[in-house]
Amino acid sequence: LTKFTYFIFYKKSSIIKDLVYVFTKVILLNYGLLKEIIFNKNKLFTSKFYKSLIL
Repeated sequence: LTKFTYFIFYKKSSIIKDLVYVFTKVILLNYGLLKEIIFNKNKLFTSKFYKSLIL
């Protein structure tokens, strides 16, 4: 089992769909689905992120 850390920098004014696009291109295409994702944001951000990821 190997652990990776990725820091994806973005502008504070970025919308969730832009972040989901970057996440998909950088992480999901290289490593597939992840067991755990840790955000340094509030629960509302995390909820919106996952909802956008599913759609």
